[in-house]
Amino acid sequence: MGLSDLNFLFRFLPVFLLLYFLCPIKYRNTVLFGASVIFCALSSLQGAAVLLVSVTVNYGLLRAMNFSQNSAWRKGWLAIAVLFQAGLLCYYKYRAGALPPGISFYTFTLLSADIDVYRREERPPKSWMEFGIFAAMFPKLLSGPITQYRHTIEQVRKRRVTARNIEYGVSLMVVGLAFKVIIADTMGILWHSIQTVGFESISTPLAWMGAAGYSVQLLFDFQGYSLMAVGLGSILGFDLPRNFDHPYRSRSISEYYRRWHISLGRWFRDYLYIPLGGSRAGTGRTIFNLLAVWLVTGIWHGVTLNFLLWGLTLGFFIVMEKLWLGRFLDAHKVFSHLYVWFLIPLTWVIFAVTDLEGLRIYFTRLFPFQDTSIAVNARDWVIHGKSYAGFFLAAFAVSCPAADFIWKKFWNTLAAKVVLFCLFWVCVYRIVNGLHNPFLYLGF
Repeated sequence: MGLSDLNFLFRFLPVFLLLYFLCPIKYRNTVLFGASVIFCALSSLQGAAVLLVSVTVNYGLLRAMNFSQNSAWRKGWLAIAVLFQAGLLCYYKYRAGALPPGISFYTFTLLSADIDVYRREERPPKSWMEFGIFAAMFPKLLSGPITQYRHTIEQVRKRRVTARNIEYGVSLMVVGLAFKVIIADTMGILWHSIQTVGFESISTPLAWMGAAGYSVQLLFDFQGYSLMAVGLGSILGFDLPRNFDHPYRSRSISEYYRRWHISLGRWFRDYLYIPLGGSRAGTGRTIFNLLAVWLVTGIWHGVTLNFLLWGLTLGFFIVMEKLWLGRFLDAHKVFSHLYVWFLIPLTWVIFAVTDLEGLRIYFTRLFPFQDTSIAVNARDWVIHGKSYAGFFLAAFAVSCPAADFIWKKFWNTLAAKVVLFCLFWVCVYRIVNGLHNPFLYLGF
C-alpha cells in the first residue's frame, strides 16, 4: 500500500486521523506507531517483522552505547549497529531478491541515530516506542524524506498541531498527488511505449524525448511522494525536511544534487563525506571521498551494474567540476544551464535501463553516428510530441521558481482550494481508471 492508493486515501488515512485526533495527546504516539506498523504490514508481513527487529536491535545498541563510558566500548557498539543494519540491507538487496518496504530509507534513519548518539549530539531515545516512531513513521517510511535523529527526535517527544498546519498539510498532499498521478504517471506512459516498441526501433528525436520524459517522470514521481509525506507530517504536527528545491535551476551537476533528494545528499555529507575528510585533506583525498560517496550512492540505489555506472558517471563530472569545470560554469551562465539540461537526462537513461546491452542500444539512438539500424517510424516523435507536449509544458510551468511564489502567496485562498479540490478528484478518477502506477522509488 502506498500514499497514492485508494485504500490508503479513503480507508486507512481517514480511520487513522480519526483515532489520532480523538485520543488524548499523551496517547497519540502510540496510535502513530501502531498505525505505522500496520501500514508496513499491509504491504508485507515479513517487512513489518524486519522493521520491528531493526528498531529493537538498534534501540538496544543505543542503550548499551549510552551506558558505556569507555570510548572503545562505545565504538564497538556503534560498529555492531552499523554492521547489523547495513548487513541487513545488503542481504535483502543482494541475496533475498525482495526488499522489505522502506528498508533502504529507514536503514539510513536508524544509522543517523546510532551515529548522533555516539557523537553525543543528542540524547538516546527515552523509550522503544519513541525510537520506533522516529524510525518508522508511516508518512516517510517508504521513500523518505530521510530524517536525521538530532533534527527530529524532539518532534517525536513534543509537537504542536494547529489548524493552519493541517490545512497546509492537506494542500501539500493534494499537490503531491497531482504531481504523481497527472504528470509523472502520464510521462511514464511515454517511457513504457518506447520500451514496448524497442530501443532499436525508435528515431533519434524520440530517444531524446524519451530521456526528457523519464527525467520528468522521475522528478514528479519522487517529488510528489515527498510532498505528500511532508504534508502528512504537517497534519500530524511534524516539520519534515524539504526534499527538492527546483533541481533544474542548477548550473552544475554538483548543484543539481544539492537540490535533488536533499535529505539523502545531506545524510551522505554528514555521515560519510565529512567523516572521510571532506575537502580538508588535499585534492587527491577530496577526489577519493567524492568518488566513494557516489559509488555508495549507486550501490544504494540498485544491484545491477547500471546503477554503479550511474553513480560513477555522476562522481566523475562532480570531480571535474571541483577541479576546474566549476569555474568555467560559474563564468558562463547560459552554457551552465544547457550543460545540466543536456547531461542530466543522459544520466537518468543510465539509471533507467538496467540491461547494459539495452543501454548501449539506447545511446546509439541518442547519438546515431555509427548506428546502421533504421527507425520503424521516422516521424514517431511527432506523434508522441502531440500527445505529451502539454504535459511537458505543465511540468516546466510548475517547476519554475515563479510557481513557488504563486503557491506561497495564494495557497490559502478560496480559489486555490477550489483548484485543489478539482485536482484531487481528477487524480481519483485517473486512479480508478487504472491510469496510475506505484511510486518509482518504492523499488529502491
